[in-house]
Amino acid sequence: MHGPVRFVPPLILESASRSRAARWRDASLTVMLWAGWLYLLAAALGTLWVPPFVQRLLPVAPPAHPWDVVRVALICVVIATSACMVMLLRVIAERRRYAGEDRRQPFPRPDDAAIAADFGVPADQLPALRSARRLVIHHDAAGRVLAATPISAAE
Repeated sequence: MHGPVRFVPPLILESASRSRAARWRDASLTVMLWAGWLYLLAAALGTLWVPPFVQRLLPVAPPAHPWDVVRVALICVVIATSACMVMLLRVIAERRRYAGEDRRQPFPRPDDAAIAADFGVPADQLPALRSARRLVIHHDAAGRVLAATPISAAE
């Protein structure tokens, strides 16, 4: 007999239940953030070397001393590293917190009486319906199940 199944949470959770509008909103927000990042990258390049196209795009000028650029770059690296470390520590803490067996609760399976009522058959016919290779499901005009009839292999 096997032990409990170990659940390893993924680093990025994706939900198929999100609406199309929410996915489009997230995608467009991501594109806008990347565009802003590229704009700031062009400004950072302009502080080191001002190519002709950057002079038309951004009002930047080369720094008076190279240490000014190095200091700003080091501050940015420290901030980015700190943010990445906080995120990584949070992921590690969440993995430890939710390590072990899968804690998600399965959906309760309907009992035979509810299944029989939904298919419009007596509960004692369910084993025959489950073992049948083919079923004919009869519906009314509203789409509700009226009856289920098993078809034998000889027919």
